[in-house]
Amino acid sequence: MKLNEDILTQAASWFVDLRNAQPGDVIHEAHQVWLAADSRHYDAWKRVERLQKQLQLVPTEIRHETLGKARHSRRQLIKTLVVVLTVGSAGGVAYQQRALSSLVAQHRTGTGERKTIELADGSKVYLNTSTALDVNFSDNVRELTLYRGEVIIETGKGVPSQDFIVKTAQGAVKALGTRFQVRCNDGETWVGVSKHAVEVKSEKATKAVKVQAGHCMSFDVLKHSPLNLMPVNMDAWTQGMLIVSNWRLDQFINELARYHKGALRCDAAVASLRISGAFNINNTSSVLENLSSTLPVKVRYFTRYWAQVEPA
Repeated sequence: MKLNEDILTQAASWFVDLRNAQPGDVIHEAHQVWLAADSRHYDAWKRVERLQKQLQLVPTEIRHETLGKARHSRRQLIKTLVVVLTVGSAGGVAYQQRALSSLVAQHRTGTGERKTIELADGSKVYLNTSTALDVNFSDNVRELTLYRGEVIIETGKGVPSQDFIVKTAQGAVKALGTRFQVRCNDGETWVGVSKHAVEVKSEKATKAVKVQAGHCMSFDVLKHSPLNLMPVNMDAWTQGMLIVSNWRLDQFINELARYHKGALRCDAAVASLRISGAFNINNTSSVLENLSSTLPVKVRYFTRYWAQVEPA
């Protein structure tokens, strides 16, 4: 069964909290209630239980380096677990190694964090929340490997013979003198172009697709999606904002959850409500608190790290 990041985050949070619980603690009963609330919770928990065996197949040095760093904080340990759980069903050590590599990548941001880096050729890379990126420049190519998250890239002039390429798990994006955006979604990569153009080639495609300014597309390892017009305000996060127009509430909550520390979900009963506005992603708690002033909803906190938007 395909499980979204929200549910996997909940499962990882329970795992971390239960590790330190004593027999008879109320958290055990709360955990059973959570398991019974949704069949997907049970499936996610079974994946957690299989995780330890799966990790034994990952090279020791990678496992120890990554998990050793993660143990320093609850949040980092949860993040580590979610990344590995997300790819666990893919059934390959290579996928797990890629997920773990993202946690020791050269450039990383945590939940709600953003940063800007300048590369040796003058290119600028803007990293959005929960992003991991490696940079590898050689005589022939300027290569970025995006493991997770989202980046906006403004390419420098560099050397004419040096291609500028962004690699993801699904394929590669080649810059053609440009400003463009790459985002890793669940099993696919999204690309949007603001200036000039890029060439996109999925891992197993025979031909590349050219994406011109003002357009966007998604691709997985097998194929490219049709070209679409690039939505407005896709780069608003660089200014600390999430700007939406007539979005479904569940779509909005899923996007806001990228910047929120902890699990955040939307009850199906209010999922189809519509929302518009400009929201400060630097203070997601305030955004949630103010939802009830415009919509018939409330925010219910099951734990400190697990919240749900549901009918008022």
